[in-house]
Amino acid sequence: MNKFPYQFATFQKEHISQVAGILANQSTEMRKRFPLLPSRIQDKETARIFVQALYEKSGGKGCVMLQQDEIVGFVLGYYDNNYFFGSHVWVPFGGMALPREQPYAAWRALYAAAGDIWIKDGILNHYLVCPAIEEWLQACYSLSFGQEQLYAVASTKEICAEPPLPAGISMREVQPGDASQLFSKAHWIASHLNKAPVWEPVPTEHLEAIRPGYAELADDDTSTTWVALDGDEIVSYVAIYTVDIGAIHYLGSEKAAHFAAAATHPAYRQRGIGRALFTHILNVAHEQGYEQIFTDWRTTNLEAASYWPTFGYEAFSYRMLRRVNPIYKPFPSPD
Repeated sequence: MNKFPYQFATFQKEHISQVAGILANQSTEMRKRFPLLPSRIQDKETARIFVQALYEKSGGKGCVMLQQDEIVGFVLGYYDNNYFFGSHVWVPFGGMALPREQPYAAWRALYAAAGDIWIKDGILNHYLVCPAIEEWLQACYSLSFGQEQLYAVASTKEICAEPPLPAGISMREVQPGDASQLFSKAHWIASHLNKAPVWEPVPTEHLEAIRPGYAELADDDTSTTWVALDGDEIVSYVAIYTVDIGAIHYLGSEKAAHFAAAATHPAYRQRGIGRALFTHILNVAHEQGYEQIFTDWRTTNLEAASYWPTFGYEAFSYRMLRRVNPIYKPFPSPD
C-alpha cells in the first residue's frame, strides 16, 4: 500500500490562490506556537499578495505537492547572487508549507522535486528559512542542510527596567556629527564574526559597501540609533527601524521593529554598557508604538546565542543551507 500518496508539479500561476489559503491556514496554526509573529500573516489576502509577489520574483522556481489533485503543500524560492552566498536559491519565511500529516517525509520528497529544478538550472546553494518546528528542522538535517542563522522576535509591549551605565559612560540619540565615527566603527560586527567559531569572511567589497550605510545612520529619519560614549568617543551603538514592508515581505508590519546593528568596542565589553543601551532602545521602540522587535544572529556566534535570549528573544525560524557538490553532474538518460 502506498503510504505517501503525493504527486508533484512545477509551481504555476494558477496555483497561487489555493496555495495562499494553505499558507494562511498554516500561519494561523504557527501563531499558536509563535504568538509574537504579526497577526496579519493569518489573513488569506495577505498570503495571496505575498505568494503572488514571490511567484513573480521567482519565475515559479518551485513545486506544489498534490494529493488527489488537491494542493497540500508547496515550496517556492527565487534565485540571487551576492558576495557571501554566491549564486543561490532563497526560500523566504512563508515560502513553504507542508501537510500536517507526515511533514518529515513530505518535506524530504518535496525538496527532492524542487531541488531537481534548481540543480538543473545550475543552482547548487540552497537557502531556506525554515520555521522552528522540530519535525521540519529534522527533515532538513536529514537532507544535509546545515543551520546557519537564527531568526527571533521579542515583545516591546511592556517598559523594561533600565540598568545603570558604568561611571563615566553616557548615552544619547545619534547626531549628524557622529557620521565619521560610525563610518570608522562599522567593522565591529564583521570583525567579531570573522573569529571562531563563526569564521565569516570579510571581503573588502563588503566593508566598502556597509561603511556609508553606518555613516548615514547619523542623520536618517527612517531609523532610530542610540550610542554610548566615553567622553566624545562612541563605544557602543544600536540601531532599529521598521521591518521591511511590501508584498514580498510576509512578516512586514508597521507595528514591528527590527534591529540589525548592535555592537560594543571589545575594550568596553562585560561592563553592562551594551545591556543598558539595548534595554533603552527596547523602551524607545515601545514609545514609538512597536509591538514586537525582530532580529537574527549566526547560530555559531556563541556570545549572541547566550546573550540575546536574555532580552526575551524567542526563535521562530532558522536559515538552513544545503551546498551541493560543485562537481555534481546528472547521468545522461539511458538510450
